[in-house]
Amino acid sequence: MSKRLVAAVVVALVAMVLAGILAYQPAAQTQTNMSPRLGSPPSRAPGSDLAHSLLRAVIERGNEVSFKATQTIILWYPTGSSACITNVVHKAPNLTRTDYLPSATATSGYRVVISDGESTWHYEPSLGVVFHMPGTAPDKSRGGSRGGPGADSPGTVSAAGGDGLALIEANYDISLVSTESLAGRKAHVIKLKPKNPGNPSRRIWVDTELPFILRTEKYGPDGFISSLSFYNYIEFTSQIDDDVFRLQVPPGVAIVTIPGTEDLMTLEELQKKAGFAVPVPEFVPAGYVLEGGTLTRRGDAEVAHIRFTDGLNTISFFVEPPAPRAGRRPGVPGFSDDVGTMNVGRQVALDGSKGLLADYQDATLVRWEASGYEFTLIGEVDESLLLDMAKSVNAPQPRTPARDSFGGSVIKFFYEFFWAGR
Repeated sequence: MSKRLVAAVVVALVAMVLAGILAYQPAAQTQTNMSPRLGSPPSRAPGSDLAHSLLRAVIERGNEVSFKATQTIILWYPTGSSACITNVVHKAPNLTRTDYLPSATATSGYRVVISDGESTWHYEPSLGVVFHMPGTAPDKSRGGSRGGPGADSPGTVSAAGGDGLALIEANYDISLVSTESLAGRKAHVIKLKPKNPGNPSRRIWVDTELPFILRTEKYGPDGFISSLSFYNYIEFTSQIDDDVFRLQVPPGVAIVTIPGTEDLMTLEELQKKAGFAVPVPEFVPAGYVLEGGTLTRRGDAEVAHIRFTDGLNTISFFVEPPAPRAGRRPGVPGFSDDVGTMNVGRQVALDGSKGLLADYQDATLVRWEASGYEFTLIGEVDESLLLDMAKSVNAPQPRTPARDSFGGSVIKFFYEFFWAGR
């Protein structure tokens, strides 16, 4: 079955599930007496200039829009596809609740993710566990707008720190495609096409009245669709009670605290703070710049996480030094060390070592071991670019024996990237 045919089948299944939901949903309402509105667009030439203006408004003011909605997310990857339907409530600027609903097309049952402005709570009823991440509001944990760089959040576009739009404009051709109706509203369709080969592209549907994205389509470097997110029903309103964003933990449910994400630091600061040498790939794909890094402690060890961005997409590089003693470090309860399909892949030859190349949902992962260090690269770029990055890493000389485990320290990243972000 072709990828496009699979996509059509999945969309049809989701539509059937949504039919019952939408049958009793009220019609979408227009937001009144609320800021910000886009207002009349400036006097610009049609097409590209308007698309740039709309994109800037979404990046700068998208978080200021409060709403209640039903959202659908569909992911395609080499081993199949998955879909979920969610109820989303967002109160500007930083309160968000997402209820993941069970359905025939969902890969998991009901769960809840809440950001209360100070931390993130993730309740998994099937596991009897609440994961608590202090100090991680969605607009901070990944940088930029709600959801962070590269995250699929149909309400906003996330950009790198500083003037993220300038970096996006340098690396993507931004054009206005058409105007369409969606969820009872009018939307401008904007295409973001990468100027550098090997990168994903996007189409976004921006509301004509508010700086808000109603639909996002992401296409992989091969041109096939990799993810789709859209609102079936949406109501823009500021009349939302704060109690909605307080998680009531049922009796007997365990609370597991996961360390929050630190603010990004410069590479120089990271090198000074780390108790080990942190190598950086000598090759970086065209258009990508070093955004910064963080240092995370796991038990008696630290892991460096370095992030590269082209303004819209992110490549993450993890460096884990040799362990002081052999043995597997404890992972996060409820998750295996290899996280889903991370253990499915193929061996690849790197300079002087062998690595594992694997697909996980709409991203590609490369991990390898050299001089006792463990390295992991993950991104949505073409696999050849990740392999070139991996080959350009010069591992420091070993100081202690290599450990038996491999990949356990990146578990927190995968929790954030593939669970909390979706």
